[in-house]
Amino acid sequence: MTRYATKTAGVLLAATALSLLPHAAFAQQGNAPAGQEQQMRQQGQDQKAGQNAGQAGRQANAQVAGQCQERLEQSAERMREDQFWLTGWGAGYGTRPVGTPTAAPDGAARPGAETPASPTGVRQPMAGDPRGTVEGAYSPREQIRTLYFAAHILSQRGEQEGCDYVAGQLDAVYDDYTSQLTSAGVEPSEVTDWRREQLALAQPIDEVEGMRSYRIDNLTGTDVRNIDDETLGSVHDVVLDPATGSVSYVLVARGGFLGLGEEYVAVPWERLHATPGLETIVLTLSQEELEQAPTVDPAEFRNPGTREKSRGPVDEFWSGMDTR
Repeated sequence: MTRYATKTAGVLLAATALSLLPHAAFAQQGNAPAGQEQQMRQQGQDQKAGQNAGQAGRQANAQVAGQCQERLEQSAERMREDQFWLTGWGAGYGTRPVGTPTAAPDGAARPGAETPASPTGVRQPMAGDPRGTVEGAYSPREQIRTLYFAAHILSQRGEQEGCDYVAGQLDAVYDDYTSQLTSAGVEPSEVTDWRREQLALAQPIDEVEGMRSYRIDNLTGTDVRNIDDETLGSVHDVVLDPATGSVSYVLVARGGFLGLGEEYVAVPWERLHATPGLETIVLTLSQEELEQAPTVDPAEFRNPGTREKSRGPVDEFWSGMDTR
């Protein structure tokens, strides 16, 4: 045999061996011990069982979240119906010692005192918040807001027991404070009248006394209304201008409760008015007009990298609104 023939035969043998390798592997797999085959089958079953268990767990968590969320919604609806108890309390409101009255806008009589009548017998504007005489060290609004957020998080995690406990504490805070108000003789109509008087005194937010020394993060959760005393939402967050460090927008939670909303609208800072003491943020537009505003994703709008894309529709909307 020549050298060329020998080389050719070697190549053919190698090619034949390579072509037979898959068949040999298949044959080896087919002849695998029964124990190994059973182990492989068991692993597949365990994997499938794990997937089913994970899906069942997610479904159970969703069910638990729905149950606790329903309870939270019932509590929120109750407070909406009794909104005269909570409306107007900003996060920084009520940090005075127990018994310290809310200062009147003109420094007049302390709240809770008898309001004098005018010579014509017409009741004079109320001197201050009727709730001031029973205000505690921490505002009930802020306590309720914190508990509501915590219960909401627990419900999303499927922790029914923890959510129920926190929701119970939320109801207890609300019941305790409304009992104090009732015992003090505070009438719902007095709170409503006082709030409307405060709305009439609203000024552009930068002109409100004490604004320069006010902690801007205390705006979070503050009620947002219009001058007709219609509820527009609540402050979810503030957005800073990275170039200047000043507030450029406020994110208003619309359709939710105490800053946790279903939709979010970005409002330019210069569009905001506020009542004395920054207890309520005021917008000079109707509910119907605000519903036309484009909604934003809070995370994207706060992110400098994605904010410019979101700002376009927002700025276009507000530029088309009359400045009032």
